[in-house]
Amino acid sequence: MEYGIIEKKAKEFCKKHNINSAPVEIIKICNDLGIKVFETYLKSDVSGLIIVDDKPWERYENAQKFILINLMENPARRRFTIAHELAHYVLHRDEGKLYAHRDTVQGGSRIDRVESEANFFAANVLMPEDIMRFAVREIEGRSLYKMPGLMLVKEIADIFLVSEAAAEVRLKQLKLF
Repeated sequence: MEYGIIEKKAKEFCKKHNINSAPVEIIKICNDLGIKVFETYLKSDVSGLIIVDDKPWERYENAQKFILINLMENPARRRFTIAHELAHYVLHRDEGKLYAHRDTVQGGSRIDRVESEANFFAANVLMPEDIMRFAVREIEGRSLYKMPGLMLVKEIADIFLVSEAAAEVRLKQLKLF
């Protein structure tokens, strides 16, 4: 899927779910969609996964749609993983039922593409362009001088409750850093 299409879908998603301030209430959005979120201990190489099934899973409150998040990850990472798994539901649910989140590795395989698409959608939902641009203007407006890039990244990460790495990538995508 082209990134322009993913960006458009993310903007439509944000509009539909009234995302107009930071931080985005990603768990509430999942719940509104009937997707329960559970924090648990997963293998160290899995940040999270989403299950969409026809039958209820007794172990997870009889849910048929749920996201499992690895408690070993820090809170900012867990928020991004929730949005990433939600992205699989929005973008890829017709391609299968189970997704395991893993960092993108080298190569051009379909899994790499699917994971990159989910990351891009998640970033667009957790850090929508218009809210990001507003936040950057506000931050720079408070400063008497142009804020060094790393300080801007930290402030954005704190506002949007994402990792500094995610904030930096998103700022670069929007050419704000």
